[in-house]
Amino acid sequence: MRDISYSDLDLLSINILVNLYENKSATYVSNKLNVPAPKISRCLKHAREIFGNELFIRKKYGLVPNEFAGKVYPIAKQILECSNSLQQLHGEAIADNVHNFEIVAPDLVSFPFPKMLLTSIRDAGKDVNFNISAWNKSSLDHIVSGDIDIGICCSKAIGNLESIDDNLAVLPLKKLNKLFLICDEKHPILKEEITLESIAKYPYVNSNVGDAEQKMSAFQEYCYRKQISLNTEMDLNGVSSLFEYLRQTNAVALLPYSSIYNMINTTPGLHACRLAEVESERLFMEVKPPTLYMVYNKNNHETNFQWLSEKIQGLVHSALH
Repeated sequence: MRDISYSDLDLLSINILVNLYENKSATYVSNKLNVPAPKISRCLKHAREIFGNELFIRKKYGLVPNEFAGKVYPIAKQILECSNSLQQLHGEAIADNVHNFEIVAPDLVSFPFPKMLLTSIRDAGKDVNFNISAWNKSSLDHIVSGDIDIGICCSKAIGNLESIDDNLAVLPLKKLNKLFLICDEKHPILKEEITLESIAKYPYVNSNVGDAEQKMSAFQEYCYRKQISLNTEMDLNGVSSLFEYLRQTNAVALLPYSSIYNMINTTPGLHACRLAEVESERLFMEVKPPTLYMVYNKNNHETNFQWLSEKIQGLVHSALH
């Protein structure tokens, strides 16, 4: 690797490198950062030339970082965090009353949030900044501690969330009683009647996207109760890695989010369809459907918090029409 000068590494390339490492999908990173796919490719090529290393290997389920990328990532992440801290300081110097809200939500729900929230903030003339991250297993702890302002997650019972901490407010948003099949666009199941039993014949990818409990999915629980043999090939929590894995394989997945159509349109080679009402009813007569909740710390009295939380509630209902 040749010597690196400050003019070689731009923040956009560092940001893309970090997000590719975390999400393993150029398509997803393009959508998340609102950067055209060709520019993602150019920045990755630029980073490869600087470091004299491939950094990522393309696999059927996405871009897999190599050993060298694993060494670069924590340093690049630190640079990105320092840059964000500098921007925050700059913002504080301009307007001390502007609060940067941290939001966590399942990718499938929050996909349209950035553009729509920015429009709402602009139209309302609010001094609000925000950052949206994907829900993960430590999100609840960060909400309780106050590091995250608003969280969107799903759970089978409101009591499971309320019992975590006395300071945690839990607001039901929508019952997730619909199911959507995701598979390769040439998958053989699309040529047959799609039932719970026919789905179970194929390798299954479990994806608890946004699930606060991270337990068995409703379909897995149904198959267990009905003693239906199910081959769970893999557990994936990230939507981008799920999409990449399903492409050109016989694996299938079920998700309870109608917003799947918003993201599937940007992912060529995949197909999504809603299960027949009778099939969903069969499953949810046996297994309790999850509910999507908004969670936040009751002690959050930041200016514009109430306004922002109401806007996000509206966006959730819009995304899951």
